[in-house]
Amino acid sequence: MKKTAVLFFVLAMICNGCNSKAKQAKQYHDTVLKLTQTVIDNSLDFSDAVQSYNKERATKSLEQYTNLINETISTVEAEGNFKEDTTLRSFALEMLNFYKETLSNDFAPFLKQVKGNSFTSSETATADSLVTGMTMTENSYWERFIWAEKKFSKENGIEKVEDK
Repeated sequence: MKKTAVLFFVLAMICNGCNSKAKQAKQYHDTVLKLTQTVIDNSLDFSDAVQSYNKERATKSLEQYTNLINETISTVEAEGNFKEDTTLRSFALEMLNFYKETLSNDFAPFLKQVKGNSFTSSETATADSLVTGMTMTENSYWERFIWAEKKFSKENGIEKVEDK
């Protein structure tokens, strides 16, 4: 009888530990997802500002969006990995760095060379091309992040992550 009680106690502790890991994993997942989602959502606002074809508005949005991305990268890096699992963090940082590099390498130089406050027809075409390129490329990063999110959830006992 004592052996059965001890075995039951040990099994209960193991199950509790599993639930605890799943709860911690869910909290980590939700934190990283919320941070990353904020950057993705602000991509639309940034694109709208660029496609206003107004240098002042676009430049201000570039500065704000760049700051948000840099802060988010720092926060995700500070979160660290979940136990030994690097999947979610790695793919979140991959996507965040895509945004950072795109703004730095494409949009910042473009906006610096715009001479007037209103874009010329040539600058309007360039702005549209840059926004389209960012949108097309971000989709592949988003798909990779969703894959990582599902993998992380499955491996850490979190409820199935719904398709976005």
